[in-house]
Amino acid sequence: MAQPALHRSIAVPHGVPSAMGASQASAWGFNSDRQGGVTAIGSRDGDIQHIFENIGAFLSAHRLFPTPPNYALVYAVVTEPDGPAAKQVDAIIADGMRLSQDDADRIRIECGIDGAQAPAPTQESLTRARRQIEDFATIVEATRMETQAYGADLASRTAELRAAEISHPAVSDVVRITGAMIERTRATETQLEIAREEASALRKRLAEAVDEARRDPLTGLPNRRALDDRLAELNAEGGVCSIAICDIDRFKSINDSHGHAIGDRVLKMFADVLSANCEEHMVARIGGEEFVILFAGMDPATAGALLDEARQDLAERNFRIRGADTPLGQVTFSAGVAHCVDRDGEAPLKRADDLLYRAKNGGRNQVIVEAA
Repeated sequence: MAQPALHRSIAVPHGVPSAMGASQASAWGFNSDRQGGVTAIGSRDGDIQHIFENIGAFLSAHRLFPTPPNYALVYAVVTEPDGPAAKQVDAIIADGMRLSQDDADRIRIECGIDGAQAPAPTQESLTRARRQIEDFATIVEATRMETQAYGADLASRTAELRAAEISHPAVSDVVRITGAMIERTRATETQLEIAREEASALRKRLAEAVDEARRDPLTGLPNRRALDDRLAELNAEGGVCSIAICDIDRFKSINDSHGHAIGDRVLKMFADVLSANCEEHMVARIGGEEFVILFAGMDPATAGALLDEARQDLAERNFRIRGADTPLGQVTFSAGVAHCVDRDGEAPLKRADDLLYRAKNGGRNQVIVEAA
């Protein structure tokens, strides 16, 4: 069966809070009644069942994995349609886009929705931490240099005093005190050097954390946050650019038939194929089996031809499951390619996504390119 477009609702049982409008329910993936409203919740048992079904419908429609944090967020969205989390979700999916995992995590953190997993650090917190470490490292280095200069000056003065000590015995006490100060200064220099090395190690670990926060943990590719930043850079530069969104065909059946471990291996393999065929361009995973490629300096026709080579490369392979030595069969993908600029009020990723679902509805295993 053809996959629905992102902005299409999916058929699920009725029963979400009556305060939710029909358009809101449709965008979220919930069904509305014949009068255009949404069926109100009835009994307590019915409420539980309807809430559970609508949470599952939302997760399925937006291709979010059913993790405890995602359940917590969607529970807040389903049960409080006028709450802050629901309003933020509405703002993101209003143009027909899915809610990405990065957006789900951000909304959950900003709205204080508890989850069973510790929230990932936000870009703002990482930037603030990096600035604080840089300030600390600067202060430590400046203090170390001043202490070193002070110690060298003390040593020089002590040498002069020792030369005068022979003719002026009273100078001996000054020499002794100055010597003690030199020893303390050297000890301080050692501690400052240790602090400098620790600051350097912290800087390195923070740089790694910043990089991890911008990468998909499964494939190692840039994530939605990194993609958005790069797209903004390309648009600011004003050059030719194309954006493609790719989706593995019938990926759910792979998970259902072979399990999520095999599904993860397919995702990593797909990431490798896209990266190898589009190696000069940013390939990002934005969630589930969806990947986005930014083709800097390429119009959609040229980018589409390059991406079609990747499609053919993948389609010509026949995969077997390592260990079990059973056939996995052919793995294919569909894609849509659009210009990187807004057109008629529609964002480029939304237009590419519409083209993707034209490819899906047209039989899959194809790349559809936006007209010039």
